[in-house]
Amino acid sequence: FAAINQVFPAEEDSKKDVEDNCSLMYLNEATLLHNIRVRYSKDRIYTYVANILIAVNPYFDIPKLYSLDVIKKYQGKSLGTLPPHVYAIADKAFRDMKVLKMSQSIIVSGESGAGKTENTKFVLRYLTESYGSGQDIDDRIVEANPLLEAFGNAKTVRNNNSSRFGKFVEIHFNEKNSVVGGFVSHYLLEKSRICVQGPEERNYHIFYRLCAGAPENIREKLYLSSPDNFRYLNRGCTRRFATKETDKQILQNRKSPEYQKSGSLKDPLLD
Repeated sequence: FAAINQVFPAEEDSKKDVEDNCSLMYLNEATLLHNIRVRYSKDRIYTYVANILIAVNPYFDIPKLYSLDVIKKYQGKSLGTLPPHVYAIADKAFRDMKVLKMSQSIIVSGESGAGKTENTKFVLRYLTESYGSGQDIDDRIVEANPLLEAFGNAKTVRNNNSSRFGKFVEIHFNEKNSVVGGFVSHYLLEKSRICVQGPEERNYHIFYRLCAGAPENIREKLYLSSPDNFRYLNRGCTRRFATKETDKQILQNRKSPEYQKSGSLKDPLLD
C-alpha cells in the first residue's frame, strides 16, 4: 500500500483526454502523465501546459500531421483555438514579434531522442512556408539542416540521428515581416566522438557518407575505402543507413564486413 501523502485524486473518466493539461480537474504528476499517455495512444503527440508545448516522439511518421494544408490551417490562429501543434507555437512567436516589435525565442529542450531536431525543422519549415519572401533564401535555410546534421549528428544506442552539439538558430525578418535570412550558431560539439565511439555507436554521419558515395576522384584524393580501414571508425558500428535502392549504388569495396554480413541499418527518417 502507498502512504497517504503519495495518493492523489484522479480524473473520473480514465479514457478521456484534454488538449491542455491545465484543463484537468486534478492536476498532479500522475494525471498529467496519464493524459499524455492517452493522447499518445491516439497519435496525438502534442499537448499544452498553458503556452508550453509537450511533444512525445512517436518514432514513426504520422500521415498529414505536417502537410502544407496543416500549415495554412494554423496561420494567424491564436494558441488553443486548434489542436496542440508545433506550428501553433511557431505562429504565436511570429505574431508576438509582429505586434510587440521584439525578437522572440522558442526553446526546444529534452533528452536524447525526444525529437528536438525534428521539431526545430518543423518550426523553420512553418516560418519559411508561411512568411517566406518567395526567394531561394527560404529553401536555403531549410536545406542547410542536412549539412549541419552530417557534421554534427551521429548514431547512438538511443537515437539513430542524435545531435551531438548545441544549436542556436536565428531567423531574420524584414520590415514587412518576411523571412530574409538566418544564422546558425553551434557550440558544445562532442569532439571525443571523433576519436572514440561505443560498440553500437558511430562517428559523425559525414565520414560514412564520404566512404559510401564520394566520387572516384575525391575517393582517390582522400584515400577513401571501407569504414573498417579507418581507426576513427572501426571501433564502433560500421554499417550504413540505406534502402534497397541506395544499397545498390554503394560499391562492394566500400562496404564493411559487418555491413556485408548484417546488411544496412534501417531508419525511415534517415533512409
